[in-house]
Amino acid sequence: MTFRKVFGLRRALCALVLVLIPAGVVPAQVRTPLPVPDVAGYRALKCDLHLHTVFSDGEVWPTTRVLEAWRDGLDVIAITDHDEYNPHKEDVSADLVRPHELARRLAAQYGLLLVPAVEITRGDIHHNALFVTRPNAFAGLKLEEALLEARAQDAFVFWNHPGWRTPKTVWLPEIDALHAKGLIQGVELVNGPVIYPEVFEWAVPKNLAMIANSDEHAPLSDRYLPHTRPVTLVFVKTADLAGLREALFERRTVCWGSGQVWGTAEWLQGLWSGSVTVLNPGLSLGLKARSATLHFQNRSAIPYRIVLRRPPSWLRISSAELSPEKITAVSLSITEKAPLGEHALEAELEITNLHVEPGRNLFVRIPLRLRIVEQAP
Repeated sequence: MTFRKVFGLRRALCALVLVLIPAGVVPAQVRTPLPVPDVAGYRALKCDLHLHTVFSDGEVWPTTRVLEAWRDGLDVIAITDHDEYNPHKEDVSADLVRPHELARRLAAQYGLLLVPAVEITRGDIHHNALFVTRPNAFAGLKLEEALLEARAQDAFVFWNHPGWRTPKTVWLPEIDALHAKGLIQGVELVNGPVIYPEVFEWAVPKNLAMIANSDEHAPLSDRYLPHTRPVTLVFVKTADLAGLREALFERRTVCWGSGQVWGTAEWLQGLWSGSVTVLNPGLSLGLKARSATLHFQNRSAIPYRIVLRRPPSWLRISSAELSPEKITAVSLSITEKAPLGEHALEAELEITNLHVEPGRNLFVRIPLRLRIVEQAP
């Protein structure tokens, strides 16, 4: 048999095999929903604004960051490769336009917003500049010159991992000078698994947006289970880059990482109200059978840890974690001194993983209607 006939037969067999392979065996991308309620008429976008690829010191191709973000339920990412640090320069281009170009089409295909960005790296002080138009313009500039260039490009700038190389997270003199000139608009409170609680003390008085990011260099797999990867919730008027930019400059952000959430009371109250419903606020109890269960439905991906505060002396509600996207039964009981009759009251709960100020958590009230009789029906 001639080579041409053999080659033709092999090609025909390969084509037949491809036809016979069922479509179901082709691996599919699977997205884990990350539901978060909108608040006060603003849409909540889930963002990771600090990610690296092989175009600086990361280990993955730019499209991988898109697929990871879609899989993890995010809406927005920024690829923030370093402007002056590229250990892979012998293998990939040093042009920082390229990672954005390579990821842009896939991001559009999967419905993700991709923010053009760069990490300005000077010694141990790093900043991310978002919405840049000329990412290659920063190399060779001193720090202040680079941040002035960022302002010339109408970029949003935040200080990365502020306690990265210092024994204690402090507001550095050089950062203070840059902030006084209006060159910094935000600061990372969460960077990967690391939390900088001091940032919570600076953010409001210094008019800084609080940011939570993964700063991931390696492939993202199950590193953050059972909780989600760090996420910045940004509350936008419009779900596009212009809307995101406006919301960041207006500091409409909440940080979420390691099962903890940080933000102002307005946004955290809105998250709670939009997430949690008590399905059975009316209960009947007896002085002999003195317990029942409250059913809390949590429609969001955020866990809420509740503790009853300042109740009537005869009322008990167990502390609990309201699991994401679940209905949780929480024990409610009364003491033998509970007064008979109908009682309309508001139980005050502290949400111990929602932090509204340094040292202060969110408090909420849930209305209850309790009917207490000698013998429960």
